[in-house]
Amino acid sequence: MSRLESDYYSYMGYDPANAKAGLAHYLPFFDDGPVLELACGRGEFLELLRDAGIDGEGVDSDEGMVEKAVSAGLHVTHGDAIRAVEQRPDDSLRGIFSAHFAEHLQPDVLEHLIAESARVLSPGGVFIAATPNAACLSVLGHDFWRDPTHIRFYEPRLLAFYCAKAGMEVVETGGNPLNHPGPPPESLAPPAHVDPDLRGDLVAVIQQIHDKKHGDDWQAFGHFLGVLEERLRATQEELVGLRRSYAHLLDRLYPSNEIYVVARAV
Repeated sequence: MSRLESDYYSYMGYDPANAKAGLAHYLPFFDDGPVLELACGRGEFLELLRDAGIDGEGVDSDEGMVEKAVSAGLHVTHGDAIRAVEQRPDDSLRGIFSAHFAEHLQPDVLEHLIAESARVLSPGGVFIAATPNAACLSVLGHDFWRDPTHIRFYEPRLLAFYCAKAGMEVVETGGNPLNHPGPPPESLAPPAHVDPDLRGDLVAVIQQIHDKKHGDDWQAFGHFLGVLEERLRATQEELVGLRRSYAHLLDRLYPSNEIYVVARAV
């Protein structure tokens, strides 16, 4: 029996509390059960369902994951998640949830799973699949490839397409705001600012000196200082603009590291 995933989680030191905090984003989409979680792992989302009074059960192919979930008092069985859906009768579930399961499947297998999910959900039942976000640089560059069981990325519109093709109504796609660590702190630019316009004060001071000294040299010097002040402000404004552009670039490179689709059976 496979224990690769559970051994990998233990070795990497993944924090169940952190995972549970991110999964909380999906809880409000479910209002009643039964909800079946596919590849439920240690059962963090099932715990959220239980705490909310929603009937939930899970299935996972990793024996170590199942042991941890069962030891937490959760209803989890050891087996193949796809077969578990295939064996369900029509209209028998109010919800199907999976987090970081789709990326373990080939496209034809995922399409079949979503079609089967649409079959077993009763009208109004909710299907949610969450998966790593390839648009996030840290996920694309290294996080995704740390897991030896990952196969490929899935983009939100492709997930939505499979759901629509299965006859479900796509309710929402997006990035999980609770799974959005942002860019590495060391990559952030320091704050930039623009000093107040001092030209008015500068003119007043130069005028006072000019009135006392009665010399045109002071007027020329005042003009020179005014030009310097204007150029300094222009440089500061350019730095603010560059920082704004850089911050926008970081936002594009480091969006939420998890995307999802929510669909409803009709």
